[in-house]
Amino acid sequence: MKDICWLNGAFVPTARAKISALDRGFLFGEGLFETWRTYGGRPYAIAEHLRRMAGSARRIGIAFDPDEPWDKRCVELARRCQMLRSDGAVRLTITRGHGPVSLVAAKTQEPTTLMMFRPLEPTLAQARSRGVAIHLVSVGSGVSERWRQVKSLNYLPAVLARIEARKHRCFEAVYHTGERSDPRSTVLEGTTSNVFAVRRGTVFTAPISAGLLPGVTRAKTLRLARRVAQVREERFTVADLLAADEVFLTASSIEVVPVVRAGGRRIGNGKPGPVAIEMQRLYRREVARRLGIEVEELDGP
Repeated sequence: MKDICWLNGAFVPTARAKISALDRGFLFGEGLFETWRTYGGRPYAIAEHLRRMAGSARRIGIAFDPDEPWDKRCVELARRCQMLRSDGAVRLTITRGHGPVSLVAAKTQEPTTLMMFRPLEPTLAQARSRGVAIHLVSVGSGVSERWRQVKSLNYLPAVLARIEARKHRCFEAVYHTGERSDPRSTVLEGTTSNVFAVRRGTVFTAPISAGLLPGVTRAKTLRLARRVAQVREERFTVADLLAADEVFLTASSIEVVPVVRAGGRRIGNGKPGPVAIEMQRLYRREVARRLGIEVEELDGP
């Protein structure tokens, strides 16, 4: 893989890419990002990610046009990065651009726009086949639900939660609203994923109204899950999670990953369950259908 990025309209080696020291994304975290999966260099569900970014951009007043040829730019970036025969993930970042070191910027700021490839986690194939452990992290009940629904650059809580998860040898950190491991607290989402639990044939996930980021893959998973089980969008607790027959995570870059341990406790029989395995199959079929290829061509992690 060659390390090339797209910055403000030009393809440049990532090592030479330069952003102003006065960029408000750097100074104040004033920006947004989206990440989508690519298969053989082809972006999947890019339109949904761009719509979400456009909605968030409107909320915080950053100019962004989702109708620009982002898909063509993405494919060209894949070609320049020598990723046309490999799977990966693309991150699109926008900031308000450079401006004064002041909390309030001028209304005519020119946004900074950066698109770059990143490799998939090397252990993803193993995670999908064997299942993973998750670490439960409290975010308290006072976190603003409104701003959790914007995928902003203010990602320090997620960074710290993921670091804590890795210290416990866990794949992902999952937020809940209570103190520490309070079994009555509400399960929300992972640092970069949505969380689903299965109990007696019913699939549960927290509603967007709980303050979740409206995950693109979450929405697809809900639609696909209704083919194989009853689905309920409602708040559920840490106790419910630990007592579930199955738990799985979803996100654009990881697809569907079963959870076999949570908070040091075994989930179900400690192996990927039938619903999670079926969801993996259905999701791969959906990707193949959307990209117009055979499922067998999706041989990546």
